Amino acid sequence: MTPDRRNRYAAIIAVILSSIATAVALVAIMVARSATYRAPAAPEQPKVTDWMQAWGTIAGAVTGLLAALAASALLWHEMRQARVAREQLAAEREEAALNVPRAVVVSSASFGTYGRDDEDKRGNQVVARVVNYGSGPIRNLAVIVTVPETGLQLILPGRDLLGPNEEASFNQSYTAGWALPRSWVPGLGKAPVTACFIDHTNQAWERSSDGSVTRTTVPYPRIEEALASTDSITEWR
Repeated sequence: MTPDRRNRYAAIIAVILSSIATAVALVAIMVARSATYRAPAAPEQPKVTDWMQAWGTIAGAVTGLLAALAASALLWHEMRQARVAREQLAAEREEAALNVPRAVVVSSASFGTYGRDDEDKRGNQVVARVVNYGSGPIRNLAVIVTVPETGLQLILPGRDLLGPNEEASFNQSYTAGWALPRSWVPGLGKAPVTACFIDHTNQAWERSSDGSVTRTTVPYPRIEEALASTDSITEWR
């Protein structure tokens, strides 16, 4: 027997025992009251049958009320158990759905640079990769690299399909160079990368090189925002 079922049975038994105890207490009070009661000025004291009929009517009403309360308590308990089960199932489904985007690993990007000193140092090449370690393909892969400090967005060529255990490697040169932060160290500096894609259930995801995962929609708002921004570069060669 599962713990949930044991708890449900325990609650049912507790409600029944509580109802029985209340009914017994009421009957005892009624019996004691009827045994000691004397009418103040009546020519004839009430008969036992009169007491039984009166107390029977009251006991019936009380029993009906207790039964209604017990039924309400059981109904509330069942509804609560059903709600907990639904929430648990939804959480399990959400966790299972996250297994697909979590299997897609997005690495930080590095830049190819030119220029003789820090003042003239500029970037003109992006090296990045996205690996699908999942058991199913992903499609409509779109990738954006953000230049640290400046916020410039570099849009990489998209991929229609990336199968299980396949890697999308990017070594992309751009026709226009861009300014690099003064703190950028060639060969050591890393830039954040965001990848958008659709899984086998047609759910769109946004996966970042920092490990974050969020649901998104098609067309990808992140990509649309970058395409519409003047602080982005899409021309590659």
